Amino acid sequence: MLGYIEAFAICALAYLVLFAACLKQKEAAYKIKFSVMYVYLFLVLCVTILPVDFTLDPKWTYHSSIQFTYVHIKPFHDLISGYSGAWKQILLNIIMTIPFGFLYAWLKRKAGLINVLTAALILSFTIEMIQLIMTVFLLHYRRCDVTDLITNVLGGVIGFVFYQFAGKIFKR
Repeated sequence: MLGYIEAFAICALAYLVLFAACLKQKEAAYKIKFSVMYVYLFLVLCVTILPVDFTLDPKWTYHSSIQFTYVHIKPFHDLISGYSGAWKQILLNIIMTIPFGFLYAWLKRKAGLINVLTAALILSFTIEMIQLIMTVFLLHYRRCDVTDLITNVLGGVIGFVFYQFAGKIFKR
């Protein structure tokens, strides 16, 4: 099982290697921005992927009543179906990626809306594919959901708008 402590150790080691190799020559402000983004992405990893159970123990053999679908390609399926936690899930996905849009625009000084939208889409798609792979090969209860993709990108765009708004306030 890859838990939070092990993942933190791996991410910290990767950060030190990145920092030593790539960030050594960068200015202090960029190092701070990069570090904040790195910590944020680690927290997203904790929420969306971890812990990873490497035991090949089919979870559904113990819970035969579970109806499980690997991929939901119908947008807002849970909401339309009347799932009680659908609004909460939508809101949490948006909230989770608002910092990404803000931090990405902060890190990449001249990032426009299309850049942030594309980066948020890549981040969300990567998370969904990892969850799908984990479900298929590691037998987790994660699912790939197009609603998550849509709401994550929306959160990134909202974060970008906040960044633009904050930039105008601080210029005054």
